[in-house]
Amino acid sequence: MGLLPCLRRGSDRWWLPRSGDVTDVIGRILLRHRRGSGASHGGPRDGVDRAVANTDVVFRSRVAHAIAADPPLLIFTALGWPDEQADPSDLADWLIDHATSRFASGDAFMGAPQITAALQTQWRRLRSHFQTLPIDRWMDDAALWLELAGPKVSQTWQQQWPSVVSHSSGAVVAEPTTTDDLLAQLARTMQQAQSYEESFDRVLRKSKLGAIKQLAYGLSHEINNPLANISTRAQQLQRGETDPGRVATLQRIVDQVYRAHEMISDLMFYANPPSAIRSRCDLNQVLGRVADSFRDEATRQSIRLEVSTPDEPTEVVVDENMMVEATAALVRNAIDAVGCQGTVVISLVRESGRIMIHVADSGPGLSDNARKHAFDPYFSGREAGRGLGLGLCRAYRVARLHLGDVTLAGGPIGCVATITLNDFSV
Repeated sequence: MGLLPCLRRGSDRWWLPRSGDVTDVIGRILLRHRRGSGASHGGPRDGVDRAVANTDVVFRSRVAHAIAADPPLLIFTALGWPDEQADPSDLADWLIDHATSRFASGDAFMGAPQITAALQTQWRRLRSHFQTLPIDRWMDDAALWLELAGPKVSQTWQQQWPSVVSHSSGAVVAEPTTTDDLLAQLARTMQQAQSYEESFDRVLRKSKLGAIKQLAYGLSHEINNPLANISTRAQQLQRGETDPGRVATLQRIVDQVYRAHEMISDLMFYANPPSAIRSRCDLNQVLGRVADSFRDEATRQSIRLEVSTPDEPTEVVVDENMMVEATAALVRNAIDAVGCQGTVVISLVRESGRIMIHVADSGPGLSDNARKHAFDPYFSGREAGRGLGLGLCRAYRVARLHLGDVTLAGGPIGCVATITLNDFSV
């Protein structure tokens, strides 16, 4: 047993119980709103509209039946009804229109009382009492329900309550039969929502790539030319300079220009990568080359860099240079995360029709936010010791060009980046 959203008057709050049958009906209302098909009271215009209208009449009757059979739900809807008089069908209209907003309210269940065994017993006794009363009398004794899980109800408020009239002379509205199960509706709705989400992600990714591509072309044209002039001028000044300090300063300028140029090249690669030039190569040797290129840096930073590959060659058909770049990007990210006195392990696994290149590090892990945005260009995860830049983006694009993927795993400590390739596709 649960609770209906609280009823509020000033600073006071009252709570009414929600039975399993009421939960089922409200769930159906929420599902209908999720599909964008609320109750329709207008006249049918064609065959489709008539079918929709008939369905709405049946659903409205079902909600009215639930209200007429459940005193707490009737009281809850009646206290939201704006007029002086209502019947279960009127209250059904109100509930269909307001259920979503009432249940979604941020304070709908804030400060809710604990549902104890004693309280449930009182609710059962009160329900039995109300079943002996005609519906027209339920609002007269509604305060009995409210005061079980709330303060005393004022006479002023009670005088403002609407009266509920049953046009069926006290008989409960006949419940329409249906073969549609709530769980089946929920499953279909969730499936549809997942389909929408996947479609939205595809459109968003395509739009994002288009925007990045346009930005990359603009940067390449507008920034690369000034960068080239800066680099040329710094190198000219360097040739005639005799002061070692000024030579070093000019060299730093040249180095930073090349770094900026490489960043623009990375962005161009992410937005519009070249076609992969495939050839047969041994991934064991590729990983060895990548590890060797970081040996000196790892030694200076007291990082133990290990490589683990199968004893036999792992021959595949890939763009070797791209695989070197992708793996190097993951190793660079791992070394930046460790900083110093840690471990980075590069390993290769071939199993179940897949080839996996793992780069594991002992540095700070990725937060949920960093993992979510790790493949966005220039997202910075420096709060976790990682300046992701475009490294992971570049690795991701290389993997996709080879019909593979890149994933991240790990918790508060350590991270494992994995390039996965389908063995049959490479």
